[in-house]
Amino acid sequence: MAGIARRGALIASLVILAVLVAATIAGARPLADSVILLIGDGMGPVQIEMARGAAGRELLTMEQMPYSGTVTTDSAGHRTTDSAAAGTALATGHKTNNGMISVLPDGTTVETVLERCLRAQKSTGIITTDALDGATPAAFAAHVSDRGMRAEIAQQLAESRAQVMLGFWQSYFLPESAGGRRTDGRNLIDELRGNGYRVVFTREELATASEQSIVGLFPDGQHSPTMAEMVRAALSRLGADADGFFLVVEGARIDWACHGKDPAGAVRNTLEFDDAVSAALDFARQRGRVLVVATADHETGGLRVETPGRLEALRNVSASSEQIAGHLNADRSNIGSVMAQYAGLDCLSTAEIDRIRQADDAEAAVAAVLSERAGVTWSTSGHSSTPVRVFAFGPGADRFTAEIDNTDIPRRIADILGLGPFPE
Repeated sequence: MAGIARRGALIASLVILAVLVAATIAGARPLADSVILLIGDGMGPVQIEMARGAAGRELLTMEQMPYSGTVTTDSAGHRTTDSAAAGTALATGHKTNNGMISVLPDGTTVETVLERCLRAQKSTGIITTDALDGATPAAFAAHVSDRGMRAEIAQQLAESRAQVMLGFWQSYFLPESAGGRRTDGRNLIDELRGNGYRVVFTREELATASEQSIVGLFPDGQHSPTMAEMVRAALSRLGADADGFFLVVEGARIDWACHGKDPAGAVRNTLEFDDAVSAALDFARQRGRVLVVATADHETGGLRVETPGRLEALRNVSASSEQIAGHLNADRSNIGSVMAQYAGLDCLSTAEIDRIRQADDAEAAVAAVLSERAGVTWSTSGHSSTPVRVFAFGPGADRFTAEIDNTDIPRRIADILGLGPFPE
C-alpha cells in the first residue's frame, strides 16, 4: 500500500509539474504586466556612438540598461526595409513588403501586440514625434496595404481604443472644409471628443489636462512637448491600470535628420530619444513589473564615424542644418555669423564659406560642413541594412540578448506579458 501511495504521489507531482510547464509555455504566468517599447527611427549603432561622443558621455542611458543585443531588420524579400515593413515586424512578429502596414504580402491582416493587449484588458498608448498616421505608429493600430493611405490610417487610429495617442499635426484628422486633408467629410477630432477623449494641441494643454483618455495633435515649435514629457504624461495615465499596459514610443526625427545627412540633427534627436528612455526607466523602477525595451526600426544614412575625437564639434550646435540654412539671408552674406550663432563655429575657412554660399542646396552644404568638422561620413541618403541595437530592462529583459530578428521582439513581449504565442 505504501508503494502505491508513493507512486500516486509521484504521479500527482508529475501532473502538477506538467500543468505548470504547460502554463508557462502558453504564457499564462506573465513575468511582467506592462511593457514600454521605444523605437528610434533610423537609429543605428553609429548614430548612438555619434550622440554619445558629441555629448561627451561615456554611455547613453539606453546603453546602461542591463541587457542588450543586435537586431536584423530585413523586410519580406528585401535586405533594406522601410518603416512600414519594419514597424509591422515590431508590431506583429511578421515580415511584410515595404510600404505595407500590419498586413502580410498577400493582404492578410495580422493582429498587433497592442491589439492583443487591448483584448487582454490592458491599457494602451502610442507616442510619436511624427504624425500619428505615420508608418511606425500606424503599424501598431492600423492595417492597410499602402502606407500612403493616411486618411484610412487616421480613421483606424481614432477607432483603435488606445487610451493615449500623442503625435504631431492634424491634417488627416480633419476634413478639407476645416483645413484638413480628408475628402470624406469626417472630422475625427470631433469624433474622438464624442468618444470621451480630451484632444490637446499644445504642451501647456497636455501638462494641465486631467482626463485619462487623451489625444495630442501638436504643431511643430515652442508649444510642442518633448518626447520625455509625452512619455511621462502617458505613463501617469496608463500606469494606473491594475491589469497593466502597453506603450509604444517612436522617436521619428532621427531618421529625418539622417536622410538629410545632418549630423547635428541626428545627435539632438538621439539625445531626445535617450531622455525619453530615461523617463521610461524612472517610471519602471518605481512601479515594478514593467519591461522597457529600446530599439530601432532600421538604420538610415550608412553613417560612419571616421574620427571619434572630432565629434565634439557637434556639441554646441543648437539647430538642425535645415534651421541653420533658414537663417541665411538672400545673398548668404551672413554665413559666418549664422554658423557662429547656431553651429558654434566662429572660424569657418574660406573654402567652407564658399561651399555654403555657392551651393544650390544650402541645407545640404551646411550638413556637409558639419559632417566634415565632426569626422563622420554617410554612404546613402536612404536606409541601410545595418543591424540595429536592442536594450532591455525589467522582467524578461534577458530575452533580448545576442542576435535576434525584429520579428522576435513582439513575440517575446507577448510571451513575457502572458499573452500566448503569436500565430506563425
